[in-house]
Amino acid sequence: MASNGVVRNGALQHIQQANGAAKANSQRVSTPRVKNGPEVRPVPSAPLTAVVNDAVRRWFQETHKEALRGDVKQQALLGQMLLEGYGCERDPAAGKEWVDKARRRGYRMAGVYCEL
Repeated sequence: MASNGVVRNGALQHIQQANGAAKANSQRVSTPRVKNGPEVRPVPSAPLTAVVNDAVRRWFQETHKEALRGDVKQQALLGQMLLEGYGCERDPAAGKEWVDKARRRGYRMAGVYCEL
C-alpha cells in the first residue's frame, strides 16, 4: 500500500475479493473510537504476502532509480538484488555488472551486502 493509502497492482484484486466476501457474509465491522480522538475507520486489507511482494518490488524500483542516478551504495544493493532475484527477476549477469560498477567507484562490499 502506498503512503497515500492507494493499493497497487495485485493487492487491489485481493482487497476487492475480500470486500466481496465480507459483503456476501453480511459481516459488519465495528468502528473503534480513540478516547477523545477521531473516529478510526477500518481499511480493507490484502493478504500479507501480496503487500510484502508489492513493497519489495517497489523497493527494487526505487533502488534501480537511485543507482541510475549514481548513488554508489544503491548500485551495490541493486547488484545484490539482481543476483538474488529480490524484487525482480534473477539476473546474475546484470547483478555482477552493478556490483563491479560500485567496486570500481570505490565502494567496498562490507556488512549486510556480503551476507545476502
